[in-house]
Amino acid sequence: MLVIARFRIWLLEVKGMRRDHLEQALDLRRADLDPEIFAAALVVRHIRMLITHGGSDSGRPDDDDALHPHHLEPFLARAVEMAQRSKRFEFDWRRLQQAFPHIRAAWEQGQALFRQSLACAMSNPEEMEYLSMIDFAVDCYAEVAAKKTYPQDRALQSWAVNGYMLAWRQHFLTEEEIT
Repeated sequence: MLVIARFRIWLLEVKGMRRDHLEQALDLRRADLDPEIFAAALVVRHIRMLITHGGSDSGRPDDDDALHPHHLEPFLARAVEMAQRSKRFEFDWRRLQQAFPHIRAAWEQGQALFRQSLACAMSNPEEMEYLSMIDFAVDCYAEVAAKKTYPQDRALQSWAVNGYMLAWRQHFLTEEEIT
């Protein structure tokens, strides 16, 4: 519970405290706006949005094209290195990188939640039929389990749904359907 509370505080800080600095770098009304700083600020904003939405740029962490944490981790490491060298948005990149352990844990928890759902459904053919349908799996299983696990944290809920649906696809879809 303490970890979740710290993550929520972190997310509020990233969204609020540094927003003025980031928004200033994205203000196209400024005559002195540097295009390189503008581009760097857009990247920070986009990665923050991906993190908030569980790896999905559409806001649906159950999409099969949502990022997995292992896609994000090396990018964040490189982004922090580049920010240290350029002295641009270093604080923002470090804070995003600090969220990574929580993201990975929620994603892995989502996979564990799927295994629990599957174990329960194995003894009930009707429940197994519902679990095998993607819309039911997302709406009635993954999202419900994620909300119970992370009741106050929408970003971690999204990462748990992402992990849940990855495990769901691996179990219910064939190799051709996954790729």
